[in-house]
Parts: sequence; C-alpha cells; structure tokens
Amino acid sequence: MKVTFGFKKLLSKGKRGQIREKWKFDSKSALLAPPIVTELDNSGKKNIVFGTSDGKIYSLDRDARIDWMFNAQEHIEQAELMFFDVETAHSIQSSPNIYDINGDNKKEIVFGSEMGAVYALSSDGKLLWKFKADGSVRGAVLIKDINGDGKPEIVFGSGDNHLYILNADGKLLQKHDIGSQIESTPEVLGDKIIFGSNDGYINCIKNNGDEVWKFKTDDKVVAQPAIGKIIGDDKNYIVIGSLDHYMYVLEETGELLWKFRTGGAIYSKAALVDINNDKKLEIIFGSCDNSVYALGCNGEKIWSYETDFWVVAPVIVTDIDKDGHLEIIAGSYDHNIYILDAKGNYMLDYVPGLSGVMQQTGSYSDVVTSEPGKVTGKKIWQYQADGVVVGCAFIDDNKNIIVNTRPGKVNNLEHLEG
Repeated sequence: MKVTFGFKKLLSKGKRGQIREKWKFDSKSALLAPPIVTELDNSGKKNIVFGTSDGKIYSLDRDARIDWMFNAQEHIEQAELMFFDVETAHSIQSSPNIYDINGDNKKEIVFGSEMGAVYALSSDGKLLWKFKADGSVRGAVLIKDINGDGKPEIVFGSGDNHLYILNADGKLLQKHDIGSQIESTPEVLGDKIIFGSNDGYINCIKNNGDEVWKFKTDDKVVAQPAIGKIIGDDKNYIVIGSLDHYMYVLEETGELLWKFRTGGAIYSKAALVDINNDKKLEIIFGSCDNSVYALGCNGEKIWSYETDFWVVAPVIVTDIDKDGHLEIIAGSYDHNIYILDAKGNYMLDYVPGLSGVMQQTGSYSDVVTSEPGKVTGKKIWQYQADGVVVGCAFIDDNKNIIVNTRPGKVNNLEHLEG
C-alpha cells in the first residue's frame, strides 16, 4: 500500500475556492464500489471503509493510515476453479453496510462477496460471524428491523435466485426463491421488501416471502430502490432505474406513476433531494448515456449534464462549501469527478431582435447547448482522477471528498476557500 500527498489537476468556475488533492492511498487491488465514511467506535474519529477486488476490507483514518485490514479471501478447491473467474472470485462488489447490529454502541461492518459469503466484522476489524449463500452476493446488504421485533435483520439477494434474511447473529431466518438472480440491494417500505432482479422485475414481497406485486421492465434491475415522498404529500413512491434505460417511479401498490427514458442503462440508486426549495423531492441520478439528470417529481427533466463516459456510481447531493447552496458530486468512467450546481444554470442563448447569440451572466459555456430559456447542467469544479471513478463519499465536517477508482487508488479531495 502506498500513500502520496500533493496536488492534482483541478478546475474551478463561478464559485470561490478550489478542489485539490490532499492525499492518495494505493490499495494495490481494483476497487469496484464507493467507500463508506463513518465513526465506528464512538471515538469521534471518522473511518474510511471500503472493499477490494482481491477480497480485502480496509479501514483508513483521515490521514490515510490503515487502522485495520481484514482478508475475506475464500479457499477455492481445484475442482471449483472451472466455475470461477480467478481474477474476480474473491471480489467485494458493493459498499459495506455499517451498523450497530448487536447493541454494543459500536458499529459493525457487514458485507458480501462474489464467493457468496456474508461477513460481520467488529469495529476493529475482527470476524464476528460468516454466513454462506449458494451464489454470489453482488449487491450490498440491507440492515433494518423488518419484522418489528426491535432488532435489526440482515437482508440481501444472491446469484442463487434467493433473497436471504438473517438475524443479527448471522443465523438464517428466512430464504425466499425469487426465480432469478438478484444483484440489487433491497430496500424496506413498512413491512414490505422491495428489490430488483435480473429477469427485469421490480419485486415487492412481505418479510414472510409472500408476493405483494411485481413490475416488469425490459432489462435487468440492479439498482437499489429509492423511496420517498417526492410529491410532498403523505404518499411514498418507489424510484428505481433499469438497464432498459428508464427511470421508473411506482406507487406503493406497484402501479406506474411515470417513467423517464435516458439514452443508457441506469445502475445506481437515485438521490431524492429538494434542490430548488419547492417542498418536493427532485430525482438526481447518472446514466450510461454519459449524463447526470435532475428530474422533477412529475417526471419532467429539469436539467442534464453530459460527461465523456458512463456515470454508473450513485451521485451525492450536499453543500460542499457551506454557502447554503447544494452541489452534486458525480463520478464518471471518463476518470473525472464533476461537481455541479444542483439548481443548474439558466441560459438565455438567443434574444429576438439582437444579432448573434448572447449569454446571460453566470453562463460559462462557450457553445450554445440548449434551447432559449432552458436550464442546463452547470459545472463548478472538475477533478481528474487516476482511472474510472467507481464511487465517492463526503466528509461533511472538513469538506473532503473520498474518491474510489477502478485501478485501486483512493483519493482524498478537499475544498479550500479563496
């Protein structure tokens, strides 16, 4: 492992301050999912926790020092090698879930692996228990009290076509055959579990396995559902994308409210945030048409911003510079982190009666990219990372962004005033 400190390419437009690299950690193995930033042991110290493609879980402190490392590699018998890709057999493909599952006032780390094992680690990286499914666990595990007993359950899908429910001690409570591989991370709404499956369905079941409803899309559904009161009333809606290029919004009953077509597959959970103070939740997400989208609660496009390659990882919506205005952090397969103005940028490209094209104050585009009077995506800062960006996390108290890249580098970016 190697840590370096220094500056990197940066760009700042229209706002004060800059984004620069503070440090970089080399895990020596490919990274496939975003990091998690959390306080593990009530010490007030933030930890950066992430998994690697060679089956390791790291916990770093804020200065990139290794607090601990856990090796989750499984032994593979010679006869089993023909069924596995040796390069990815041990990989941890999703972010770990951090939660106090045993009531000791410290947080445990729970994650699944390509080998089908689910692990629970103590806050100092010691193995508490391990459960073995019969297929890969590619989505993240969900930890919530789904049966109202006051204790958290652990819910996850597997490549063996089953949804599993474990208790906090790692003992199997229930196992439900869905009929298709599950790579989607589940979500809970009341007493219902909602998740996607590789046969293109959005599934809703009771915690006892009884089917409530199924909604069919035209391709795999690997994203985690986002659930929220997007219209501003008391009704919850399910927001989830599919590899069929659509973002779907469903009623609690499974009926389609609306769908929005992008030009590419949607892999990640959408962010539901009120970005324009209208008391409703907007839907922010990336697509494999290279773009980041902001949609209104009724399915209308507010703005989009195009990068140079796929936007697969979930976006983050936060106030990076603490100026009272939200920004969006989006990582792209083009190796860049984009920080966008959440409200977008109103551009009046053409004024009748005036010759040529005129841009309003606050527009930084050199090329007309929208119709007159439209809102467009507005880039504030941009940072070039060391490779494909697989996900980010934000440390709120010191305005740092943690970036995971496919080549195995973890970058710490900081916002500086001035």
